[in-house]
Amino acid sequence: MEFRQLEAFVATAELKSFSQAAKYLYLSQSTISSHVQNLEDDLGKKLLLRTTKSITLTPEGESFLAYARKIVETKDQAILSLQQSSKSLLHLGASSIPSAYLLPEIIAKFREKNPNIHFSIWQGGSEEIAELLLNGSVDIAFTGKDVHSPLCESVKLCPDHLMLVTPATEEYKKLQASNPKISDMLKYPMILRSNGSGTQFIANKLLEGLGIKKRDLNVITQTNDLEAIKQMIVHGVGISICSKFSIQNLLDNNKIIAYPLENAHMRYFSLHYMTAKKTQPEIKFFLEFVNNVIK
Repeated sequence: MEFRQLEAFVATAELKSFSQAAKYLYLSQSTISSHVQNLEDDLGKKLLLRTTKSITLTPEGESFLAYARKIVETKDQAILSLQQSSKSLLHLGASSIPSAYLLPEIIAKFREKNPNIHFSIWQGGSEEIAELLLNGSVDIAFTGKDVHSPLCESVKLCPDHLMLVTPATEEYKKLQASNPKISDMLKYPMILRSNGSGTQFIANKLLEGLGIKKRDLNVITQTNDLEAIKQMIVHGVGISICSKFSIQNLLDNNKIIAYPLENAHMRYFSLHYMTAKKTQPEIKFFLEFVNNVIK
């Protein structure tokens, strides 16, 4: 039994996904699967039940996970005690927009006054980040979607505005000149964010309000890669619904055309944390700082 096998098993069990465990540990999915299989072979026990849609723990896996987690945590703490002897580490999780457009400025200003606090940041979809917060993998989460848990508290940071974004080609410029209805524009080739995205969640609500079902859209691509969506719009592949934060630079440079979605459900980017952790010194300092910044 090797440590890397334990690490792969713990990550897979907690994230309930070989692919997510691979991303978390910066390994290939096949390597993660191999490590878990070798661990099961070494123990002579089945730890995970695998189906095409889910991964669940066997009773033996449930029992073994508690011990494996302690071993992994002890190793991580031992390394941190050497590397961060005079520093503290905060684990942050953020969905794509906060990660790229809010966190950099917040962290830069925070570290001016707290240079000994360092950060580990995990970027993912809003639902994934919420799950990581609730299972203790991150200390603080930034998302564009509410986290529903009686164990969690939230602070609103800033409002977001969704825009219908099209290429700036001659075809779409002519369309813009005709002052089209949003419902008519949704008939054009559409690029969507993957499920789990806070932006897509609000976009779905908007479509419902317009009486438009997803199956009625001409969806040509669905991806969790925001930058890929933006570049596909620029290159004329199709239209999409995006946060104004993410497209402002393209809009300023006339590379896209954007229409405000007046009927879109207003959303806020928010910070979320577990109530039980808010008195921990590093978390308390960070929360107080953010609260002062947004006042």
